[in-house]
Amino acid sequence: MDKSESHIPESPLELAAGAAEPHVTEAFKLLSDEIRLAILLALWEVYDPHADTNAISFSQLFDRVGVRDSGNFSYHLDRLVGHYVEETDDGYRLRNSGLKIVRAVIAGSGLETRRLSPTEIPRSCYHCGAPVELSYEDERLYQLCTECEGNLGPESTEQTPEGTLIVYDDFNPAGLFHRTPEEVFVAGTIEYLQAVKLLIRGVCPECSGPIEESLEICDSHDAADGGLCPNCGTSIRGGWNEARVSYVCSVCKHSASYPAWVAIFDHPAVVAFYHEHGFDMTYGLDDPEVCGRLFERLNKEQTVVSRDPVRIRVTATYDGAALSLTLDGNLTVVDFSRDADESGRGSTEDASERVVSSSSSEVSCTDRPESGGSVSLPDTDDCLQLLRRSRWPDGTRCPNCESMNTIKKGTTNKGAQRYNCHTCDRKFNDLTGTLFADHQLSIAEMVHIIREVNTTEITRIARQLDRSYKAVLEFAHEVRDSGNTRSKSTAVTAVSRSNSD
Repeated sequence: MDKSESHIPESPLELAAGAAEPHVTEAFKLLSDEIRLAILLALWEVYDPHADTNAISFSQLFDRVGVRDSGNFSYHLDRLVGHYVEETDDGYRLRNSGLKIVRAVIAGSGLETRRLSPTEIPRSCYHCGAPVELSYEDERLYQLCTECEGNLGPESTEQTPEGTLIVYDDFNPAGLFHRTPEEVFVAGTIEYLQAVKLLIRGVCPECSGPIEESLEICDSHDAADGGLCPNCGTSIRGGWNEARVSYVCSVCKHSASYPAWVAIFDHPAVVAFYHEHGFDMTYGLDDPEVCGRLFERLNKEQTVVSRDPVRIRVTATYDGAALSLTLDGNLTVVDFSRDADESGRGSTEDASERVVSSSSSEVSCTDRPESGGSVSLPDTDDCLQLLRRSRWPDGTRCPNCESMNTIKKGTTNKGAQRYNCHTCDRKFNDLTGTLFADHQLSIAEMVHIIREVNTTEITRIARQLDRSYKAVLEFAHEVRDSGNTRSKSTAVTAVSRSNSD
């Protein structure tokens, strides 16, 4: 290299790029000419999402751009091909990257500035019931309570207007185009919720890049009743913002911050809870009422139970019923429960405790290795004998007709005794109609879960048994809900009687 060349200063673009990859700088350079931008815009003008091909010939594109020198035009077109433009047998068309460039400008309405002054919409604040206003400024859409301090405020890290309930970050000006304020609210809600779903799954809603997640817990979350914390500037209602999770894209730097409970927004247990109580969480552009109620459902209480290890309890409520989920420091659900009034959980817990005491005193245990330790599982035959003695103390009865005129007919793959009833000609086994039926888990594993479910985290039980988290969680859920279903609670009730036999 010539000595003089080694001292050639970097271009302003290269200096500004800093640590960005060289291909990023090159991508910007390719857009640094008006003719190239005109080519992209001309190709977008003829773009039809429903067309088989959106390609146009060189001469057609040349005429649309209106450059006099075909050689100069050809040079700039060639620079775009392979990056933002694709050359096909039919001519030239925009690549997806080219479409995104034009769409970004269109979505921002070019240089036009759009604003929406605070306008009341038919919604109520989910904290105080006061009317809610919608406003738009600097590409951010706000839901504002007209009376209380909301969830965020001027002193928060996001520096939002007073009374801010929800902020729709990066809401494009195009979202206001030909829409009433309520329609803007619905559009913003849908975009907001879809972005949340992507972020909690580690996908950037802007560029599809990987997301870095971090949990922050306010050191001293306190303020006057109903106010904002002076330490972090966020609401103290229900611990809403004591624990917040921040998401940052490692590629495009898109960022967002939410209360920690956002991690369970569409968790299966939460969706099922609302569905069981008659609230359908599906929504669309023509569903302003549903979108409004979604934010009522989003109003979940969260409490930092412990900081080391991190445990955050999130509670969803509906019509007097409650569902509580416990999150760890990775915002993973490690446990959940329903209130006693709604699911009979209190009586089930009592029964579960009796199962534990009976299995500990009457059922022999075998050791099964566990990651980082060992777990004692009850003997399967002992479990089944105990179940039979407790369920049928006077002899086997058909669960269908209550007849004792039965005979044994082999065993199931879990070792349970099969029977045939001579009275109604029905077949059944030790587990028919009990909590232990229709599960892939073994009898010993299910008894172990019942024994541990109220004192041990679901994730730990799953590791102990070398079973999937989902399988253990589903059975634990059924144990806790068994108080609502007489047939399902039979096993727990029956085995628990063994202490008095």
